[in-house]
Amino acid sequence: MIESQQQAFEKFEKGSVRVPDSENREAKKVHPEIRGTLEEHLEEVIKTFLSGSYSRKVQVVRLNDVDVIVVLADPDGTFAASAGAALQWIREAAKGSDLVRRTKLGVRAVKLFLHGHEFTVDLVASREPGDRGEGLLLARHLPDEGYDDWQLLNPDGQRQAAKDKNGETDGTYVPGVRIVKFWNEGEGKPLHSYHGESILWHALDGPVGYPEAVVRFFDEAYARLAPSVRTPDPGAPDADPVDHRLEPEERAAARSRVEKARRIAHRAFESKDLGEALDLWAEVFGSAFPAPSTSSERIGDALGSGAAGIQGASVRSGRGRKVVPARSWSRR
Repeated sequence: MIESQQQAFEKFEKGSVRVPDSENREAKKVHPEIRGTLEEHLEEVIKTFLSGSYSRKVQVVRLNDVDVIVVLADPDGTFAASAGAALQWIREAAKGSDLVRRTKLGVRAVKLFLHGHEFTVDLVASREPGDRGEGLLLARHLPDEGYDDWQLLNPDGQRQAAKDKNGETDGTYVPGVRIVKFWNEGEGKPLHSYHGESILWHALDGPVGYPEAVVRFFDEAYARLAPSVRTPDPGAPDADPVDHRLEPEERAAARSRVEKARRIAHRAFESKDLGEALDLWAEVFGSAFPAPSTSSERIGDALGSGAAGIQGASVRSGRGRKVVPARSWSRR
């Protein structure tokens, strides 16, 4: 029996939102082997470390990719002159791992497709910044747009910012990010993944329950998607805002999606009737959210009346949602 909105969110986050433990265990076996291969075959590797949403523990539903930052020494300036050359160097070294089935060159990373695993390992090329400031220089290989250079970003700062915020909120922030990412991906990603994560970071300033955290997220998102407002990077506040590449049309479309969910979320949070509140939250998050309208009995009734839809291997009563795979280290 669910006795509160908070309890419903806890059940939802643990049962529907999180990446299964079995997938995380697989990743913990795989990434050290690949990192070891790089260090063995590429003497230019200074160090490697985990980064991205995997390191921040905010991927949802299934494990899509594991980001590994590869910090390269560059004594003769070969890599400084061409991010593409650095990526190709990493690509050739990664092929020495028996785990690797094929590789794909990306903007910042070499994507490794593995034997026996659905998730990928993304090797992000980086260089130390020297006197350019805090953080790392990350590859930007976009030859069609005239870029083959490096951008100063702070992936380790992003990870630390998430860790600090999770402590500040008594453990609400990280699962809260997973919850709002579930909504975002189910809506077709109106927000880029790290943009949504950053919005929640700015929205929370202390411990709150999940329902209030979600309401604060939608309020913050609506405000920060206004035409003249931008969202600073929690891990690098002096760098470009995380949404500086968001086109006006994309911003307006995302704000419209947020406003619709925001209105429903406020009604749910303020409702005195628990059943009504949970049904409203199910309108926001889809049939995975535990509510009277999504209970097994109601789904059975819907099947009997022909009102349910079937998508993939799951039955969805009324409006359902398919989670869109996340994109790591997207262009910003």
